Parts: sequence; structure tokens; C-alpha cells
Amino acid sequence: MDEILNDEEVLLKLKNELKWADILESAFLFAFAYLFIYVLYDLVIAVTAAHYSLKPTLFFDYIGFENRDAWYPRCVIITYSISIVVMLIAGIGFYAAYLKSKTAAIPLRLMLLWLSFLSFTIISQRLMGAFFASDFQFRSLDSLGLELGIVAAYLYMSTAGKFAMAFLGFLLSAIIGVLYAKPLLQTATSVYQIDIPHYRQRFLWHNLILPPVIGSVIITLSVFPMNIVPNMMTFITASIGLLSIWFFAMRSTQLIRRQTASKYWSVFGFLMFALMISLVHTVLKTGIQIPNPGF
Repeated sequence: MDEILNDEEVLLKLKNELKWADILESAFLFAFAYLFIYVLYDLVIAVTAAHYSLKPTLFFDYIGFENRDAWYPRCVIITYSISIVVMLIAGIGFYAAYLKSKTAAIPLRLMLLWLSFLSFTIISQRLMGAFFASDFQFRSLDSLGLELGIVAAYLYMSTAGKFAMAFLGFLLSAIIGVLYAKPLLQTATSVYQIDIPHYRQRFLWHNLILPPVIGSVIITLSVFPMNIVPNMMTFITASIGLLSIWFFAMRSTQLIRRQTASKYWSVFGFLMFALMISLVHTVLKTGIQIPNPGF
């Protein structure tokens, strides 16, 4: 009997401990996923611009165009909207990859979830940002993460139309909680399977809230002050999605799965982030000239 009580005491102690190794690993995976999605988004814009002979150079914090005289309405609309389509494909693709890797290591599954979540977050932020954009201010809008504001201007969209775009972005951030609540409860590390509100709240603080907060700090410290405005707008939009996941997770009937991360994966998040940040501060600092893809 004493042994059973001691086991229960050990479990309770473990339950209330902060698993900083797991939290930091998820935070670095969040930071990696953000930088990856951010670069992918800009890369798509640069490749599309190259298709229209704008001779773009891709940096982390902006895209330089040598042939600005080549801009015309159709070029502007397609160049600054195609990334949204790619983000949608990426969000769905990474989520599908997660569904196919449910037996894979926890860090790999977390990375796929953060990649998918941030793909949808970028879409939401761009949609909401269009409402606050000033018409035809190219040099400021495309560097502030408000590219859809340029598209809205060239489509002569009314205030009501811009509001509809912003509302659609907010709605997308709010409903993604339905997609990610169950995967989070099944993926993030846990001491044991239990379903009481107090433990579920602590679980969500440790696995849903702390990693993005710490990851956002890591990103800011690593790339400050490059693109601080769009970064902050994306973090704010991500917080809407995180609160939505919290809401649905607290009301979900899905039990928290008992599992622990392998010690051999403990540095996976840091290595992935280090790879991305080295890319940002080397080739993306000097700029990559994007050739015409020829399609």
C-alpha cells in the first residue's frame, strides 16, 4: 500500500514540474517553423516577380526589385496574392503530413503542427492587415506584411470589402482551434493520461502557450530589428489561434495521451532553428538574386 502511495506521490510531483527541456524544444521548433514559413512566403513573391521580369533580390527583411518599371496592375495583383495560395497549400500539406506521421517521434510531429499552424496564421494576418493598409503605398506596405492591401487597392476594393477580408482572416484564426486541439493533446509530452480540468490547464500552459511565447522572444532576439512590424502582427494573430486551440482543447473529450520524448531528440528543435537562423544571417543577409523561372 505504501508503495502505491509513493508511486502516486511521484506522479503528482512529476505532473506539476515544468519540463523545460520539452518546452524549449517546442519553442525552438516554433521559431524554426516561423522563419521557414516567412522565407517561403517571400520566396514565392520573389519567384512570381521574377516571372514578370522584375529582377528581384530576396533578403530576409525585404525584396529588392531592380526593374520597377515592369509593374502593371495584373502583375501587382498576382505577385502579391499568389503567396496566400501557397500558404494554404502548405498549411493543408503539413497537416496531412502530421496525420501520416502519428507514430513518428514527438519533435517531428510538433514541427509539422507548428508549420501547418503558422501557414494558416500568415494567411489570417495578411487578410486582417488588408483592412489597415493605405492605398497604393508600395514601398511601405510590402515591407510591413500588408501585401494584400496593395491587391485590395488595385482591385479598387471598398471599405466593406476590406472589412470582409479582415473578418475572414479573424474567422480563420478562430476556427483553426478545431483542427489543432486534438493533435496537440495527442502529441505534446505528458507524464500520464488523465482528464481533470486542473491538469489539462497546466498541460496547455506548458505545451500550447509557453513554447510560442518563448519562441517569439527567440525570434525577436535573433532577427531584431528586421521586419519587426510584420513579426509583431503575426505574433498577435497567432495568439488568436492559440486562444482558440485552448478553448476547444478545454472542451474536448480527447484524453491527454501519456508519452515522453526520447532523449535523443532533445536537441532537434535547436538544430533546426540554428540551421534557419544561419541561413537568415548569411545568404539572406547578402541577398539571393532570383532568376526568371521561365514558366
